[in-house]
Amino acid sequence: MGTAPRRRKTVKQARSAGGVVFRRADGGVQILVLQHEAGKWMLPKGTIETGETPEAVAKREVAEETGVTNVRVISDLGQERYSFFWRTEGAYYDKTVHYFLLEFLGGEEVRPQREEGFVAAEWVTIDEALARIKYKETREIVNRARAALNSIESVREAGA
Repeated sequence: MGTAPRRRKTVKQARSAGGVVFRRADGGVQILVLQHEAGKWMLPKGTIETGETPEAVAKREVAEETGVTNVRVISDLGQERYSFFWRTEGAYYDKTVHYFLLEFLGGEEVRPQREEGFVAAEWVTIDEALARIKYKETREIVNRARAALNSIESVREAGA
C-alpha cells in the first residue's frame, strides 16, 4: 500500500519596508495608523522593488498610503517577519518588512490611499495603536518605536 506523493508547497520570499510615523502633539507623541476596508489597523508599508533601498521604500509607501511626504528618518527599527498563505496564488509567503521611525514635520493633511483599500488614517497614542493593531509582529515594531522615542526624549531632556 503506497501513499500518494505529497506535493511540495511553494514558498515565495517577499521583502517590504514601512514606517512608524510620529508627531509631537497635545504634550505627547502620536503615531499614524491606517485602517484597511477589512477592518484591520496597520502601519504603512509596501514592496521593495529592484534597485530600491528599504529606507527609500519606507518613505515612498508612507507618502502613497497616507499622503504624508514631509518626514525625516530618525532611526532604523529593524524587521518583522511572518508567513502567510495567499489563496489566489496558491502559494505560501515568507515575508520580511523593514521598518523605520519617521518624524512628521507638519504642513500636510493625512489622506488614506483608497485605491489600496485604506478607509481611515488616524494619529493615535502609542497605547491606542497597540490596542488597535492585532498582529503581534507589528505590535513589536510599535514597541520598538516607543523605546526609540523614549531614548530620544531622555537625550533631549539631558541636554536641556
